Amino acid sequence: MGQPVPHYFFDINDHDLSHRDDEGSEWPNREAARAHAMRVLADIARDEARRQDRLHLFVTIRDERRTVLAIASLAVACTWLD
Repeated sequence: MGQPVPHYFFDINDHDLSHRDDEGSEWPNREAARAHAMRVLADIARDEARRQDRLHLFVTIRDERRTVLAIASLAVACTWLD
């Protein structure tokens, strides 16, 4: 019988949005969970950056005990210089 596949939760936060992941999903390892969190950040930034000049996003990665393992973040900004 193989190793159990780790279960991770990905909470999303920015200044206007907060989503707590109560379902979670299985990923083979921490690196795969990290890559998923980074893709989530990129997907949200692609949609939200069109509507805002500044955006600061966080994805908190939790394990099956709901312990925070990592926080991935992304800041996007456009400042006119004139």
